[in-house]
Amino acid sequence: MTSRQLLAAIALIALPVVTSCTAAPHAAAPSPSAPASTVSPEPVSDPTTETPAYADPSPSDFTMKLRIKRKHCFGSAGCNVDVEPDLSYEGILPIDPDKTYEITYRINGDESGPVVETVSLTNGTSMEYYPSSLSAASSGTKITSKVTDVTETN
Repeated sequence: MTSRQLLAAIALIALPVVTSCTAAPHAAAPSPSAPASTVSPEPVSDPTTETPAYADPSPSDFTMKLRIKRKHCFGSAGCNVDVEPDLSYEGILPIDPDKTYEITYRINGDESGPVVETVSLTNGTSMEYYPSSLSAASSGTKITSKVTDVTETN
C-alpha cells in the first residue's frame, strides 16, 4: 500500500458516520411579486455565559460565634472581655462575591444588656468589624451572639 492509499484510507475512517438522512422536497423559488420571508434561528443556550444562582441571604443562613480575645477579671467586680465575631455561612446557594453585605448581630452577656454590632462581608469571605468590649458580671457569665439582620449594601 502506497502512502497515498494509506492517507485515503485514514481519511475515510475519520469521516462521520451518517445513519439516516431525509430530504425535504425542493421548494419553488419565490415569484418576484411574493415577499421574501426570513426565519430567525432559535436562540442557543451557551452554558459558559449562564448567570450563576446566588442566594439572597437571611439571618438564619449565618451562625455567629464569638472568640474571646482578652479577658481580665476583678474578683467580685466582674470582668472586662474583648470579643471578635467568628461568622459562618451555612446557606444552600453561595452568596454573590461581587456584593457587600452588612450582617448585624446581638451579643448577650454584657452587664448593661445586649450589645448590637455589624460586620461588613465582601467577596464572600472578607470581614470588616470592630472588636467588642463587654463588662461581664462574673468570670462565669456566658457570652453568646445571634445574627439578627442581613442587608445588601451594593
